Amino acid sequence: MTAAPDSDAVTSATANPAVREDLLARYAAGAEVLRSAIAGFDADALRARPIAGKMSSLEVVAHVVDADQYVCDRMKRTIATERPLLMGVESVDYLEPLHYHDRDVELDIRMLEVQRDQMLADLRLLPESAWERSAIHSEVGLLTLRQLLAHATVHLESHVKAIAEKRAALGL
Repeated sequence: MTAAPDSDAVTSATANPAVREDLLARYAAGAEVLRSAIAGFDADALRARPIAGKMSSLEVVAHVVDADQYVCDRMKRTIATERPLLMGVESVDYLEPLHYHDRDVELDIRMLEVQRDQMLADLRLLPESAWERSAIHSEVGLLTLRQLLAHATVHLESHVKAIAEKRAALGL
């Protein structure tokens, strides 16, 4: 996370319970949205890099899933501890050592599904006041639980758009 996790409009709007419910629904749908984004890709298409300098679709899926694990941990620490320090992660460093091109895409998406289901169960039990709990991120500073949830949601959605660009570049 090297930039602000989301716009001020998104994070301030999530103070509204109805808007937050919409954000939670988008977060809950993430695994299915990601699965739909790669529907019809064969192994070669998943590993192709049709846009120079960009990750393959398989690498994007692995990145989203791994990043989501960090965000779930960050949300849990923000809920459970007093203003925790959240260290930035350079996720590009994970591609080769974690063999993203050898990953099982369906296993990764199932992991995303389960981790988000579990995180949602925790989030839905929170009192209203918990949404204002904060943490300090080593790169962007003060973040609230609402902002962390918005970041996870927007992060996945932005990468789904990147997969759609790859699909178009491959002519699929």
